This record gives sequence, structure tokens and C-alpha cells, in this order.
Amino acid sequence: MEINVQEASRRLGVNDSRVRQLLRAGDLRGRHAGRSWLIQADDVARLERSVRRPGRPLAPKRAWAVLDLLVGGRAPWLSDSARSQVRRYVADLADPTPDDWRAALRQRSRVLDVLAHPAAIQRLRRDDAVMRAGASAAVDRGFDLLLLEEPVSEFYLAADRWPGLHRSLALRVGAEPNLRVRIPNEIWPFGRADDFSASEVGDAVLAADLLESAEPRAVAAGAARLGELLASWQSERASR
Repeated sequence: MEINVQEASRRLGVNDSRVRQLLRAGDLRGRHAGRSWLIQADDVARLERSVRRPGRPLAPKRAWAVLDLLVGGRAPWLSDSARSQVRRYVADLADPTPDDWRAALRQRSRVLDVLAHPAAIQRLRRDDAVMRAGASAAVDRGFDLLLLEEPVSEFYLAADRWPGLHRSLALRVGAEPNLRVRIPNEIWPFGRADDFSASEVGDAVLAADLLESAEPRAVAAGAARLGELLASWQSERASR
């Protein structure tokens, strides 16, 4: 997918001139279309994840707790006092923007853009230690999102599983990625560490991941779903 300079500058929080500098330096891939540039959206998303955004990020365990609470979980990895603090944090959220969510949740995972053979991706799909994620998973879950092209495959993988799969499947981090691997920081938030098959990625996590997409429709779908979950959680809490 390609986007124009104006969209890239909005996503990166810089002016159009800075985007053109990044193109000339090779930090962004693009091509001329008449007098304008068309830029690879995946490159913009990669730089966007590295941009330090305003707002204090939550520690990884608390970021995962926010997402767990929004779908009815209890964030069992937190102490009672820490869980109470996170509940108050969620209760006090008032119309957070996509940037607000991204800033607060940005430390939850390490994200690797990977080049993988199609057969390796199929093996990952069949592996109980790997959790399917990304835009296609969100569509299957009923998110209000129309995919106009095949998205990059995305999976969640526990940190201790990455080195072995990296070697055995000859996964290459970097150039021309066709796979995104998300490695949660500090904890495995999707269920018991000894029973991967019993868990799945929740709607709040899928929505938060969509906010990091280069596709504006995916960002809008993620923001809408998080807004629904937050409103429902706050309403339920207020009714107690």
C-alpha cells in the first residue's frame, strides 16, 4: 500500500519537508507520481513505532492489564493494589485519541518485521505457541474493517519461543517484510504459559495493534472498537 506525503507527515508528526528528507535519505521508500511522492505505508508504520510520542507510557504489565480489563479479564499478573490503580486509570480515561492510546500502550510489545518463506508462515499458523493477530484476525472477529488487499501476516509469540523459531524457520528480520512478529514484554498475557492452545488474542489487543497500522481505515476501526470497549467497561463500573 502507498500513501501520499501529507498522510505520512500526519502519521509521523513532522512536516512535509521532513518526509521528503527521509525519502531522499532512503529512510522511507517511495516513488514519483507526477510531481508528487507515493510512499510505502509499511515504512511509515515502522518509523511511526519508533517515534517517541507525548504522554507517559504505561509499564508493560500495566499496559497489558488495561487491555485485559477492557474485555472482562482480571490481569492476574498484577498485585491487588496495582490492579486497583489500573482500574482507576481506565475509569478516568476520557475520550482518548488514537495517539493517546498509542502513547500509553507503546511499551507492551517488541515488534519485529520479518521476511519469511510462505511455508514458514503456514507452519506458524499451525503452531499452538503462536497467536494469530493483525487486520485479518480483526475482520474475522467482526471489526468494522474492509480489507482492500491482503495484509501482512501477524502473530504473537512468547519471548522464549522466538529464538528457536527464528533459527528453525530461517526468519530474517528487516528487508521487504511479509510477516510481523509481536513479542509481549515481561509477561505472556493470553492465558497460561503452559497451555497456549487454551487462549486467544482479545478484541482490545487486536484494536490496539490496528492503531499502529499505516492504513487509516484500520486505525479508525481499532479506535472505534477500543472506544466501544471502554464505554462498556466504564458504564458497567458506574452501575455497580
